[in-house]
Amino acid sequence: MSSSSVHLGVDVGGTFTDMVVFDDRGQLHCFKMPSTPARPAEATLTGLDEIVSALGLTPAHLAGLQHTHGSTIAVNALIERRGARLGMITTDGFRDVFELGRLAIPHPMRYDSRRLVPLIPRGMIRGVPGRLDASGRERVPLDEAALAKAAKELAADGAALLLVSFLHSYRNPAHERRAREVIKAILPDMPVELSCEVWPQAREYERAVTAAVNAYVRPPVERYLEDLVGGTAARGIGTEPRVTRSNGGMQRARTILRQPVSALLSGPAAGVAAAAAVARDCGWDDADLITIDVGGTSADVGCVRHGQPVLSTEEHIAEFPLLLPSIAVSSVGAGGGSIVWVDETGALKVGPRSAGADPGPACYGKGSTTPSLTDAMLVAGWLDDGQRLGGRIPLRLSEARKALSPLAKSMGLDVEAIADGAISIAIAIMAAETSHVLARRGIDAPEFSLVPFGGAGPLIGALLAEEVYVDRVLVPQTPGALSALGAAYSDVQGDLIAPTYRLLSELASSELGDTCRQLEDDARRWLGEEAAALPMGEVRITFSADMRYEGQGYDVTVPVPRDVLLRNDTAALAGLFAETYRAIYGHTNDRADLWVKEIRARAVGVMPRPRQLRAGRSSGSAVKGSRRVRIAGKLHTASTLDRASLGAGDRVAGPAIIDQLDTTLLVPPRWQAEVMESGSILMTHS
Repeated sequence: MSSSSVHLGVDVGGTFTDMVVFDDRGQLHCFKMPSTPARPAEATLTGLDEIVSALGLTPAHLAGLQHTHGSTIAVNALIERRGARLGMITTDGFRDVFELGRLAIPHPMRYDSRRLVPLIPRGMIRGVPGRLDASGRERVPLDEAALAKAAKELAADGAALLLVSFLHSYRNPAHERRAREVIKAILPDMPVELSCEVWPQAREYERAVTAAVNAYVRPPVERYLEDLVGGTAARGIGTEPRVTRSNGGMQRARTILRQPVSALLSGPAAGVAAAAAVARDCGWDDADLITIDVGGTSADVGCVRHGQPVLSTEEHIAEFPLLLPSIAVSSVGAGGGSIVWVDETGALKVGPRSAGADPGPACYGKGSTTPSLTDAMLVAGWLDDGQRLGGRIPLRLSEARKALSPLAKSMGLDVEAIADGAISIAIAIMAAETSHVLARRGIDAPEFSLVPFGGAGPLIGALLAEEVYVDRVLVPQTPGALSALGAAYSDVQGDLIAPTYRLLSELASSELGDTCRQLEDDARRWLGEEAAALPMGEVRITFSADMRYEGQGYDVTVPVPRDVLLRNDTAALAGLFAETYRAIYGHTNDRADLWVKEIRARAVGVMPRPRQLRAGRSSGSAVKGSRRVRIAGKLHTASTLDRASLGAGDRVAGPAIIDQLDTTLLVPPRWQAEVMESGSILMTHS
């Protein structure tokens, strides 16, 4: 192998750490390691040692190894509230910004609905005099004495990091930057973060939340990357690790620490981006896809339009609103580890609580007696007794049946009926969320294909497709490790934003052009810093504008050609807005004034992509045998096959079970599966 041709992608999940490696021939190798939640990098480093041994990598290979890492470390720290103890300094009178939020109750139809508990309690927030107006002009000078007093108080109260978020700092960062200077003068060892540097956008609540999340997840992300950088260097890897971002791209480990919130959806986003790449490998360059990642804890639904993952700038992660662009992923608590239980009315339920990785589902044989969806799938015959999950954990049918038996007894049913019911409920939950995403994106389901991935995705893919009226299912070559594949495929990608906040008719004659040139300069500087340590090729910078009609509460993001901005062509910009608005809502309002809120830039540095070997022809020895399976309450005899023995052009009629290291694929009755030249499997409904 040549050293530059070895590519590694990693996805650190809650149960397994998935790793994919491309060798110089384009052969794809998949490895799965049990995750080590206390020290997440350990599983990756142990996996690296196994890869070196299995593939015979030499020091020369390791010196040029290209490796990109995705994880759920940041988002898990946020969900589990395991981040830093923060203090915040804000504008006098705005101490209650987190308590007030948007004055919305999360679930207004539920009597027990509660407001989101802020990351920073009110007692750790101080307001100081000093005020900018909405145009960024200073109305009240910053009170530096009050600022210093507030910083000392918060440090004495145990703040490990101070966040500064002043009103209208997105228009003028002067007060926030001066605040950092004052704090550093009296508390030189205190880390200080500024909301204007995390993401300079209006909406003081969302900006403060985004900055708070950035600070909150910093310690666990720093610990993980410190272990990862040190561990890979100690093994002779000469290249710096890269980290996948929520926008589907990646950047260097050292530079992403300036904005760790940008990696919050690192793993799930990489999976959606990889689904788009897998479709392109099949010749579907302009594919429309619905993706579903079914892991141990949740099922995450994403969307690809015209070959590109759908991005959102208004995502809620763990109920926190975040402004940074990220691949839109909607989650429900229905994964392989989701607990099967009976509520007080005697109804069977699945999730949202999960058995986790340790001890995990009962069938793992680690002492758990809590039934899960994986136990139900094992009882239904979708998984086999003794089958090794991820090639490592042997599944035990007797333990699965024992865990489901109390539920069966309480409901007066047999264990098989409980397993059938649990699977049906889980698929219904996923179908409801998928239908919600389809409706929200204005998608006509029959025109789309479904891409299931994650450890359990291929098991439920075809049955879920039936529920949402999709008749094509594309199963990637390594569905259980698709997020790791997405990491290996990712390009450098960053987002920048510049505030405008003016009526289109009132823009100065060169305002759009000046903003475009400034964003372009900033984007090239950012890409240049990344290129200093990465083999970056082509560079692309694209622009968009956030716009709205006068009086509207939400923006529409409008793609804008660079020359329209440079010419300050307001008429063309108005036309582009009308075209985009009509495509979304079906009408326009020619009489209303237009606001230009922000101009955005997306910077992409194209990375050398690993070359993948095409699938070989059939060897004719894929069928291993058969076993009885239960599908929708009916018994079937399904042929069992080994995916490694399938070749391009092979066809499999359902019912069938196709086993591989990282997952199991269920081909139900009335479905046909065909291996494509790319190695993916296309299932169609007959």
